Amino acid sequence: MISRRTFLATGCALASVDAKRRATVPMGLEIYSLRREAEKDLPATLALIRKFGFKEVEGGDSFGRSAAEFRKLLDGNGLKLTSMMAAYDRLSRDINSVAEDAHTLGAAYVVCSTVPHKKNLTAEDCERATESLNRFGENLAKAGLSCCYHIHGIEFGKSADGTLFDTLAKGTNPKFINFEMDIFWIVFAYQDPVKLLHQYPGRFPLMHVKDIRKGTALGGSPGDVLEDASVPLGTGLVDIPAALRAARETGVCHYYIEDEAVDAAQQLSESLRYLEGVRL
Repeated sequence: MISRRTFLATGCALASVDAKRRATVPMGLEIYSLRREAEKDLPATLALIRKFGFKEVEGGDSFGRSAAEFRKLLDGNGLKLTSMMAAYDRLSRDINSVAEDAHTLGAAYVVCSTVPHKKNLTAEDCERATESLNRFGENLAKAGLSCCYHIHGIEFGKSADGTLFDTLAKGTNPKFINFEMDIFWIVFAYQDPVKLLHQYPGRFPLMHVKDIRKGTALGGSPGDVLEDASVPLGTGLVDIPAALRAARETGVCHYYIEDEAVDAAQQLSESLRYLEGVRL
């Protein structure tokens, strides 16, 4: 874990200080939320995202376009892609092309979306993954990029370090690897986003802001969770204000609403209205 002194010297700390002047935090969108619309008409979908008021996005799928073509569409809609998702396999196989695409798209962060495992993630999987993640991060750092691993809730089984996430956090070098918190999956795994953020200050520069339907069965396999478990912010199980407050205090730099529901476009309107009333 990095020291608080080191943490406060980072750019993330500066972003956090700036956010304290706001009623809430600047919110981006994970383009995956509107994947169905983007598959049918990407230009119209990006225009819709801008119409919602978003200026910042995260994405991984370019929907059949080259990185250069996608960047042109983003620029034409006044959108900045600050974080790019990348599969573990691609990072292992061709990290140079990942870096090239990230630079073309204008991303500052590359996010590894999962690590290899069978049915259940194990301590051995995590120990192997830390070696690869450190290598990915070091190589991307040489290209001027930051690397994160996205948590999906499978990382909270027990390990000698406490949890599997503790194994990942303790085994990775914060100079090269940090994490993207998805508050939906943290709550799904019976964990507390606020506690985790304060336990690892500065290790979560990115956050997926997402709510989980009340009554959803928690603690199972993420693959069994239905899309309609994703609900408008403020209507589900997640204490959104508490999570955002802790995020701001511990150095989260970029926030992306993610909504996996079929009617995500409609739910995004509700989520944005909710956030207008949130005061931190």
